Amino acid sequence: MSTIKPPSPSFVPELPRRTLDIPGGRRSGEGSSVGMRSAESRRLIVGREIVLSGDITACETLVVEGRVDAKLQNCQAIEIASTGVFKGSAEIDDADISGRFEGNITVRGRLTVRSTGRIEGEIRYGQLEIEAGGEINGDVKSLSASKTDTIANTGSAAD
Repeated sequence: MSTIKPPSPSFVPELPRRTLDIPGGRRSGEGSSVGMRSAESRRLIVGREIVLSGDITACETLVVEGRVDAKLQNCQAIEIASTGVFKGSAEIDDADISGRFEGNITVRGRLTVRSTGRIEGEIRYGQLEIEAGGEINGDVKSLSASKTDTIANTGSAAD
């Protein structure tokens, strides 16, 4: 009669490890990337069914697929997906709106409103592009017109 011993309860079989490709992430064994930041490392994505509120500062691009109630500053761009909603204020270089924006938005460069995009509030822009079906409602002015109004009202161009 031979006796077969069952494996001990502390036995853990060796399983092959899987590697994940995470944008901007480090893989084990790679050297440190201190001091080196890619554009992706400053990209904030708020996914579907996620709600974020507060102040957002110093991101390269904010991508909104869920809901954001915030004050956005020191960011270069915002992208609002068709499922996304942004409520608050934003001062940025470029904006691409496919969802909803409610509040005050100042876009120093190009503001693009896609066919599913809706903006309500105070809107200031450098350049404006609206696809058929896109909507903007509220106090809408180009930044160049805003500067002209300031000069006319104050009598000087001390900006």
